[in-house]
Amino acid sequence: MYAILPSFVSAIFLGYGLYVLSSQGVTRVSTSFFLLCAMTFAWQGSWAFLFGTETPNGAMQVARFGYLFILFLPTTFYHFVCEVTESRKEWPLLIAAYGVSLVLSVLLMSSDLVVSGYYTLYFGKYPKAGLLHPIHIMQTVALALRCAWLLLKARANATAERRRRFGLCLLALGLFSLAAVDYAVNFGARFYPPGVFFIVLSLGVIAFSVVRYDLMRPYSLAATVAHEVRTPLATIRMQLQEVENAWPHLHQGYIAAVENGILEDRMRPGQIERTKQLIGGMSREVDGTSAVIDMTLASLTLERLDRSTFAPHGLAECVAAAIERYPLMPEERARVHIRGFADDWKFVGSDTLLIYVLFNLLKNSLYAIHSHGSGNIEISGEIEGNYYLMRFHDTGPGIPASILPRLFEPFFSTKAHGRGHGLGLSFCRRVMEAFGGRIECASQLGAYTTFTLRLPRFRPCDSGQDQPLQTRVAG
Repeated sequence: MYAILPSFVSAIFLGYGLYVLSSQGVTRVSTSFFLLCAMTFAWQGSWAFLFGTETPNGAMQVARFGYLFILFLPTTFYHFVCEVTESRKEWPLLIAAYGVSLVLSVLLMSSDLVVSGYYTLYFGKYPKAGLLHPIHIMQTVALALRCAWLLLKARANATAERRRRFGLCLLALGLFSLAAVDYAVNFGARFYPPGVFFIVLSLGVIAFSVVRYDLMRPYSLAATVAHEVRTPLATIRMQLQEVENAWPHLHQGYIAAVENGILEDRMRPGQIERTKQLIGGMSREVDGTSAVIDMTLASLTLERLDRSTFAPHGLAECVAAAIERYPLMPEERARVHIRGFADDWKFVGSDTLLIYVLFNLLKNSLYAIHSHGSGNIEISGEIEGNYYLMRFHDTGPGIPASILPRLFEPFFSTKAHGRGHGLGLSFCRRVMEAFGGRIECASQLGAYTTFTLRLPRFRPCDSGQDQPLQTRVAG
């Protein structure tokens, strides 16, 4: 009778894995989840036989076979979490974890060091812990803690939507960890092992998370599309450069041919000048689209941002680079004014990400100014306590007070449908938080909008290393 439950549950686990694999396709996440389900399926299937086995030799063989999958179970969960959080740097530890599981499995099948026999309990036979069984328990605890750390780290840097997904994974990890109560039975406690119930709930939550929230596909798809679009854009940019370089000579040759009667002038008045402007306009459009793609890719990779790569960068240099690289038209450049930045002002972070933040603010301000019909942009800097303040001020139409509280929410946009997706300011907020700062907005309808970027001050300390000023002062 007691063998019926593990038989039924075993089928559930196989169903979980096949459902996710068939609905999501073969991805790194779905494959690692299927592996987790397959291990659990084989373990519970073995217990169904073990509980009903009568012969001592047969019981020992089934106990060892079933425990073979238990040894790999915590590592497969760790594998799944590595894929969900896109923690590629975890691979050396993951391989080491698989290695430990493999060594224990060899000892399991060749000796009594991992499973030394079995207990005969009221529900059937159950494996008895051997001398090295505590090593498996310690590995399980270490991997569970590592999974929790990875999920908490990913959740801290995630958008609100992904925080919910990682929250479900943390719930699943907690339920999965409760299954460790079964180890007490391996050491002689006489109760029916309840761990299977916790694992059923755990893998059910994960299956729901993967299918309902699709943990990786939107980001992988967006990154793939962005990468694919960059290649033809780069080709168009190079071709436009060739046309731009050749145009003066072609223009001179055409004028000379017309003046010498070799060619009849069939160009409309001003058409030659407009052609030159068209080439410049196409180049700016390509540059602008490339900048949008770069910002999109930066937003995607921000989920797994490695802060250990942060380094000191000059604020003035970042502002100058943003203005130089952004595809501003001449009349737009005349609207932008910069003041107040000292050359020795430094922050620790990523200059590329800060430039993309400025790109976003430039794009939004220019859109507002063009819609309003007039306005200017001023980018200024000042020091306030332990922070550098970068104020991005435009004299455009302003933002209604009712909208300001939602301005930095993902997917919230005040632009017309098709003109914006509400990701730019959310990206800016996440970048500033990653730098240890923040971004704020103040606006008066019909008058101005000011975004204030607060960046922790950094300067070389006495030891010659770059340290955050607030850390130096506090320390």
